[in-house]
Amino acid sequence: MVTPKATDLGFVLDLSDISKGRRGAEAVRNPALLSLLTDALANGKAAAITGMAVLRSDHSSDEAFRNERQKHAASIRSHVAMLVADGVLPAGSKASVNWHPETGVPQVSLRK
Repeated sequence: MVTPKATDLGFVLDLSDISKGRRGAEAVRNPALLSLLTDALANGKAAAITGMAVLRSDHSSDEAFRNERQKHAASIRSHVAMLVADGVLPAGSKASVNWHPETGVPQVSLRK
């Protein structure tokens, strides 16, 4: 039995009426990044992604610096995975991201 106080909080619904949203972030395709990665990686070269440079001097802490690098690296790996899923790169291809020590530019190649 539902008490008057309980009805103030909500209501009972049938299990078949439960609405579910998507879990996690939805991938966003960056056409320019896909094009750059395709031009480089599909031809056995590496890509220097200058638009994603991360310099320590631009961040207030080591943690913020690492987080920004990690965010960009995840985006790069996600885009490489999209290229694999689309058949542009061979199945099983994985990205290797190395950060230039002076410019902070991520340099992307395929892992061997």
